[in-house]
Amino acid sequence: MASDPENLKYVTWDAHTSSEGTRESIKRWVGQYQKPDTYKWAICFKTSPDQVIGDISVVSQDQESESCELGYILGKKFWGKGFMTEALTAVLDFLLNEVGFKEIKATYISLNPASGKVMEKAGMQYVETIPHAIQRKGYCGDKIIYSIQKPSL
Repeated sequence: MASDPENLKYVTWDAHTSSEGTRESIKRWVGQYQKPDTYKWAICFKTSPDQVIGDISVVSQDQESESCELGYILGKKFWGKGFMTEALTAVLDFLLNEVGFKEIKATYISLNPASGKVMEKAGMQYVETIPHAIQRKGYCGDKIIYSIQKPSL
């Protein structure tokens, strides 16, 4: 997953070019778990927890507004099967109801509309489109923002 350029086409980081690079990334992730406000999960099957097919994490937090932004990636051969929607739905529920965030945002580039479908299916609502806001890896696209808020009691 992390070494396939096609799988990483719309993410902000580059493909891992060696197993050593992957190991270093995993070490950094594990080290971040020492901080209580780190939220990063591997996505795997219950029947084979050693097979990681993706990940989902809080990529930024705003303490003042009690909000955060999520990012996610899923291995290409698992696209279109509902796995990311299931993972995103569970993470949204956890972050809103257990952690206590009041709002959670996620963004995608207009060239990747399937990501927006995942957000919609998980209960997120469209917020806005920022034209030509994402330029990287040789392409330019609109930044599309989705959000979900904790229901008021």
